[in-house]
Amino acid sequence: MHVIEAVLAAEVTAYGKLWPCYAWTIDHADGLVLVDTGMIDSTPAIDSRWAPVPHPETLPREVLCVVNTHLHFDHCGGNRLYPDVPIHVQARELETARTRDGYTVREWVDFDGARYVEHDGEATVLPGIRLLPTPGHTAGHQAVLLDTPDGLVVLAGDVAYSFRELGLGATEGQRRVLALGAPTWLAHVARPKVPLVGG
Repeated sequence: MHVIEAVLAAEVTAYGKLWPCYAWTIDHADGLVLVDTGMIDSTPAIDSRWAPVPHPETLPREVLCVVNTHLHFDHCGGNRLYPDVPIHVQARELETARTRDGYTVREWVDFDGARYVEHDGEATVLPGIRLLPTPGHTAGHQAVLLDTPDGLVVLAGDVAYSFRELGLGATEGQRRVLALGAPTWLAHVARPKVPLVGG
């Protein structure tokens, strides 16, 4: 049985309001899995634009593995807490984070002991935990699909900022998540729901 818990991993200011940035823990039979890592600190450039509030105290320290939906700074800023722990990403996302200026904080991606497991498309991380590419927010964005006793659950990261946006189905990733018809968690929304076409 997979128990999913949302943890407030950071907050950032955008569009004139403070947005929560959630990460998720999955209590899997093999060990604790962490999806996204929020922020544990900041930089002057991020402070001046986003006025973040990191929440490192909410992140578990002992995990079996990490999955990053994507590598923007508010989703991978805590990766440095997990040297030598497998971190699952799409290869395309990791390449972009390493090469595109201004994409993220590169030192938060490539740190001492960083151990990325690169995937090219759909993949299984552990029994009952799968990855689904959901391009749109970034080209290498991915969602995490969980097979639970109650059915499929989706951890969709930034596939959309809101369920209303998700319902528009404007990106390939959004359309893939909508097609699943499953309870879905979004990174900036506190509670999951089954998304509907049209919002």
